[in-house]
Amino acid sequence: MLQKLWIICMTAIIISTSSCEKHIFGLEHENDPIGNFESFWSEFNQMYGLFQVKNIDWLAIYERYRPMVNESTTDPELYEILVEILEIIDDGHIVLVPAGTDLPMYTGGPIGRIDTLQDFDLEILKQNYLVDPKETDFAMLYDFVEEGIGYVHIDHFGDGEKAFDQETRQLLDYFKDAKALIVDIRGGSGGEDIAGKTIASHFTDQRRLYMTNRIKNGPGPNDFTAPAEWYIEPRGDFQFTKPVVLLTNRQTISARETFELAMVTLPNVTTVGDTTSGAFSNLVTRELPNGWGYSMSIGDWRAADGTSYEGRGIPPQIVVQNRRSDLLGGRDEALERAIVLLR
Repeated sequence: MLQKLWIICMTAIIISTSSCEKHIFGLEHENDPIGNFESFWSEFNQMYGLFQVKNIDWLAIYERYRPMVNESTTDPELYEILVEILEIIDDGHIVLVPAGTDLPMYTGGPIGRIDTLQDFDLEILKQNYLVDPKETDFAMLYDFVEEGIGYVHIDHFGDGEKAFDQETRQLLDYFKDAKALIVDIRGGSGGEDIAGKTIASHFTDQRRLYMTNRIKNGPGPNDFTAPAEWYIEPRGDFQFTKPVVLLTNRQTISARETFELAMVTLPNVTTVGDTTSGAFSNLVTRELPNGWGYSMSIGDWRAADGTSYEGRGIPPQIVVQNRRSDLLGGRDEALERAIVLLR
């Protein structure tokens, strides 16, 4: 269900915003098979931020696939060509919506290849591990999973620095006497990097660099903005510096991953679960002349040490891949491993 909701949201964003953005950037092509292909290739050439990271020769892609398109190319044929190109890029932030046709929507990256919902279900977790779960007004569910060990699930990382600051203060005040905390970022969609930065700043005792990013700003392969540095620094009346386990899975994507980049700079944090999705960059939505919408990553996001996890995800320190059969039986093995580690 969470995956379907994410896809629906992405589709809505593409349909509602891509036309406006096309007008802003002013890249105009004819509404015919060749014009649609040229529009697609040119937009990616100008704005896609990860060709170097993924070691993709975009000009070679053009030379290989452009001859496949002519005036008689049908919509299904054009769709198959574009999907084949997108499979080479393999980006979890790419969605292609062939509006006005019966063709299926394409979703890139792990979310498009596997059912990432097989290993996590918040309702099952609530029924079997939480006695009296509470919810903040904006984005968090929390409770004790056993004496001295707190648990919080972050539902989303939507825009709202003030809201996340207030909710994290509320959360940590509730757990101020806890000996340890489990922070669960499995499930759900992405959001805004500032949300994760705000939350993580309540867990650090000093200023720490955790991420850099640069944005594609021209058609040349090296046309990027100067790298911006992202820091967390102590926030709130006190910071939670006791042991923390961060739970992740393949559904952990985008702003959830940049939040993880911040949290893993802390010496008291251990990551447990599965490798994350591997889609960090911000995205834009675009539209082909024929009305098909799509999204693309526009930048190069890296960990503090310069490592890019795009396309491969952040591996956990302790791998625990939940089995669907265990989950349906009421057992979340990753959560149980976290509890054992913190006892």
